[in-house]
Amino acid sequence: MLRKNHRFAYDIKNLKGDILGGFTTAIVALPLALAFGVASGAGAKAGLYSAIITGILSTLFGGTPAQVNGPTGAMTVVLIELYEKFGIEALFASMLVAGLIQILIGVFRLGKYIHLIPQPVIIGFTNGIGFLIFIKMITYFKTNPLLASITILIMLLFPLLTKKVPASLVALIVGSVIGIYFLPTDALVGTIPSGLPNFALPTFKLDALYQILRSGFVLAMLGCIESLLASLIVDEMTRTKHHSNRELIGQGIGNTVASLFGALIGTGAIVRSVVNVNAGGRTRLSGILHGLILLVITLKFGSLASTIPLAVLGGILMGTAIKMVEYNATRTIAYASKRAGTVVIVTTLLTIFTDLTIAVAFGTLLSMFFFVLRMGEVYLKKYDIDCTGLTKEVVSYTIEGPLFFGVAHAIISKLEIEAADADIVVLNLMNMPAIDSSGAISLKNIKEVLKSNDVELVFAGLRENSLDLLLKMDVLTEEEVSLSSRRIGEVLDQVKALAI
Repeated sequence: MLRKNHRFAYDIKNLKGDILGGFTTAIVALPLALAFGVASGAGAKAGLYSAIITGILSTLFGGTPAQVNGPTGAMTVVLIELYEKFGIEALFASMLVAGLIQILIGVFRLGKYIHLIPQPVIIGFTNGIGFLIFIKMITYFKTNPLLASITILIMLLFPLLTKKVPASLVALIVGSVIGIYFLPTDALVGTIPSGLPNFALPTFKLDALYQILRSGFVLAMLGCIESLLASLIVDEMTRTKHHSNRELIGQGIGNTVASLFGALIGTGAIVRSVVNVNAGGRTRLSGILHGLILLVITLKFGSLASTIPLAVLGGILMGTAIKMVEYNATRTIAYASKRAGTVVIVTTLLTIFTDLTIAVAFGTLLSMFFFVLRMGEVYLKKYDIDCTGLTKEVVSYTIEGPLFFGVAHAIISKLEIEAADADIVVLNLMNMPAIDSSGAISLKNIKEVLKSNDVELVFAGLRENSLDLLLKMDVLTEEEVSLSSRRIGEVLDQVKALAI
């Protein structure tokens, strides 16, 4: 056993599980790599070598040992549109940009911010990607509708019989046999160039530069999101913790090299990673073996792929797309929260009818907006005060949580409405751990508004860390500091004494 503190240390006890995991995921990855390569426009070989190169390099340098990398549906959707608009060279140029951006994100330790994307947004764009893949594959479906339908049924129904054998592999073999002997078609994968891929820097027309940079950014962000999401799932299954920034550097290295050798870029593949873990894979060896096994298959048996009908590959991806849509998660979220359900639906529709960048950005902003509304509803709590024997109406509220720009206006607006009929308002700040300048300005404004309506605002429970800001923003005077820093009970007793 190698030293445990070495970055690539290996425990021989994992050998059996890693070998089984590598072999199993290679079988699962084979038909998907072929299908994604052909669908992207770059060809079957580009899909195969994507699984090989990213499967080896992204795993070797990444931060999630049990994760398996390769081409995925989300990436393929963007690649299809890019290829259709600007051609093969722009396709590889965008992928090169994406790989370099991912390396920079990891180097500058920005990986943690990728996790800030809300779960309803992730579910929404995953749904949208599923619909887009299905729509894009209609062209292949039309080449032999019956054969494609049979392939889709195998993809959907075979897992009901057993999950030990990958449905995609069964669909590939059975569909190809039916297509060759019973439902022949001229629409085939075609000749796959033999040998290893050649190094080549992508060239492109200058007028495509903006689209290349834009698409590269979209691909990079999408790859980061999908890879780190897969990492979280692997963490949960293996009870380990991935390294986000190292993972993105590994993804970037694998994708940069892949684009320079005529292969598609990839991401951490959720389904393949789950298959790997379930088969016993726990270390980098399983992912690397997966890539090496695919390399042997490509070099020795790649010629057999030339006879695969496009209808079969289209059927495999259409079946994959149907399973990608998060039906249960969407229903659960929509039932639990109408606002979260709205985010899922809006993000899904924007993914289908605009693009992934707009969908994720708008979905995230919409989630933030709903969060602000929710915080405005729950942050301000009213507590009943016994005003018996008092000549003035005293009311008390507590701010439950930080008072920052996102919720300050909603809270203060609610306070202004509810406290309109009071004579004295006691605002307890004990449970307000922090406040920013927007929150301070809001407190100052409500104090002035209430004063203009002959309502006195008294603060209580003010924390030391907020005192300096409130003094500098003229929310408090030096004379008010002493009373505002006392506990709510003491302040209420003093206010009641003055209101008799």
